[in-house]
Amino acid sequence: MQAILKISLISLFLLSSHLSFAGSFVDSATVTSVEKVYKNYRVDEPYQDCYIQETVQQNTGDGSATNELFGAVLGGAIGNKLGDGDGKDAMTLFGALMGASIANDAEKKANTNGQKIIRQEVCENKTRQVIEKRLSHYLVTVDYAGRDVSFKTNRRPSNDVIKIEVTVDGLGN
Repeated sequence: MQAILKISLISLFLLSSHLSFAGSFVDSATVTSVEKVYKNYRVDEPYQDCYIQETVQQNTGDGSATNELFGAVLGGAIGNKLGDGDGKDAMTLFGALMGASIANDAEKKANTNGQKIIRQEVCENKTRQVIEKRLSHYLVTVDYAGRDVSFKTNRRPSNDVIKIEVTVDGLGN
């Protein structure tokens, strides 16, 4: 009884495997065409946007204290000559302060409107989106058994005859 059951199961397995035959094998095919397929990609491209910026700056002198120091020394010397007794020190100090102030005012007055225009280059880093056309894949057409068959691949075939994998599958009638 067990032997009959084993034989029946083996027969059933062999019969069912024969009906739903599926598999694949390697064969050769002749390349008839190779087409490059491109795709558009959106890419961020960095760039610098540079321009000349003008700013108005109040005249604050030439940035050097030389004129004011010279005016203070000269004003102090004059004040020292004008003062007498205990007032001599006060006049020297007053002369020094007035000389520095007059020199500062004269320096500012040299620029008639009291302002100057500063020009400087300013650069900003920006990005713009551009469309780049890039190679996506190859569409290869081969002649296999008298039929044109096409497939996609990432590598361009290097020979006229290539190896292909053929898959056979039942239709499930």
